[in-house]
Amino acid sequence: MYKQNSYVVYPMYGICKVLEINKSKVGDNLVDCYVLHCETENITVKVPVSRVKDYRIRKIVSKATSIEFLELLECKPDDIENNWKVRSQINEEKLKSGEIRDTIEVARTLFTRNKLKELSASEKRLYEKAYIFIVHEFSIALKKDREEIEDMVSCALEKSAKKFKVKNTEKKVFVPKKNKKED
Repeated sequence: MYKQNSYVVYPMYGICKVLEINKSKVGDNLVDCYVLHCETENITVKVPVSRVKDYRIRKIVSKATSIEFLELLECKPDDIENNWKVRSQINEEKLKSGEIRDTIEVARTLFTRNKLKELSASEKRLYEKAYIFIVHEFSIALKKDREEIEDMVSCALEKSAKKFKVKNTEKKVFVPKKNKKED
């Protein structure tokens, strides 16, 4: 069970603060519910305690884990899907998972893709959402202000993008070197 005033990750909403745990009527039953406030979306939601796993709500990563994930953010992104519809579906599913590793993959991939070709409006929103989720979670885990974490995340994404090489679609033509005897 999460404690009042602790933080949790609610997929697609981001970081939420547990405002309270109370009894709420659901159908004919009284059930324990978390009252969660999501600052980035400016909403408050009630989630039955018994449904936390169904909603994929998880606790914030630890300080040590967040440092490991900052290093992962610098890694070369996987190959980037060219079809924007497929890419968008993949990235939305990853964000819905609520897992920080998936969120990092979305941010890395879309940041790098934007370096190659401008993102669509929907992909820009996905990137911004992933970026905000990462910054917010790491700022809580590392107990640092968001501006400092933004600098760290942005620097890591730049390093990641530099490691990505675009595959050349043109076939290389083999040209044999001239033999010195032929000159």
